[in-house]
Amino acid sequence: MRPGPGWKHLNGPVWEHESGVRVHIGGLVRLPDMTIVTVNKWPERKEAGYYIKINGGNKKRGLMAWAMNMIGA
Repeated sequence: MRPGPGWKHLNGPVWEHESGVRVHIGGLVRLPDMTIVTVNKWPERKEAGYYIKINGGNKKRGLMAWAMNMIGA
């Protein structure tokens, strides 16, 4: 469940996928339709925590994998 190829580093804690998804390592995800999703509320917190856990506790990879799951990639 790694995030996969297609990610590029934009600036500081922000990464963007070629599909248009942006991930801020602080816990924000912007989907291609410009919807903002945060991990600071339930049930998103539980889902993101699951992806972080299966990526060995690496928050960046976990949030990237979670974002890709949200768009169905």
